[in-house]
Amino acid sequence: METEQLVRKAVKGNDDAFLQLIHIYKVDLYKTALSFLRNEEEALEAIQEVTYRAYKGIRKVKEPTYFKLG
Repeated sequence: METEQLVRKAVKGNDDAFLQLIHIYKVDLYKTALSFLRNEEEALEAIQEVTYRAYKGIRKVKEPTYFKLG
């Protein structure tokens, strides 16, 4: 399934679609966090916080193509 379709489903409240999105981006999220924080434990904590905030705010996404890294 395309990322945009997953975003549309997640915006509508589909938790499985949101989890699939996180799975798609987890390596990139980790690499980005680690490059900034330079500490594995802090990077993992940051990812946890970002994931939580993304989950809470997913319904505010207006354009699915904006849901990506970089």
